[in-house]
Amino acid sequence: MDLARTARLAVALALGALVAGLAAVLLTLAAGSATATVVLRSVLTVLVLVMLTRLVMRGAYDGPGLLGTAALGGLLAYLLSPAAWAGRALLGQLVVDPGPASYVIDLVLWIAVVVTAARTADVRTSAAAPAPYQLG
Repeated sequence: MDLARTARLAVALALGALVAGLAAVLLTLAAGSATATVVLRSVLTVLVLVMLTRLVMRGAYDGPGLLGTAALGGLLAYLLSPAAWAGRALLGQLVVDPGPASYVIDLVLWIAVVVTAARTADVRTSAAAPAPYQLG
């Protein structure tokens, strides 16, 4: 498991989700609709999660720990995200009131999005062993 890549992914996703949440609030401020804000925040956050996961994981080598790295990075990012602390990270608060249940719903969705994006990232093939020296 690549701990440096896990840390980069966690920080990138947490900051990206924060920016997406702030952008959604600013864009829907005039509308005055909480539902519109939640939906736009969720859409922007999912887009940011997919885009940043694919960017960070693109440089990784394909191997057995690749999805574990992505899942751990996604979990750490979720734990670092201020919106997640209140159970307001994704669409969970549309289904239930913000709290422990929405926290779990958002966590499952968040990890699913990150792992799916990591599976679709263009990762490098395994580092090939150098060819032996041959004469003539």
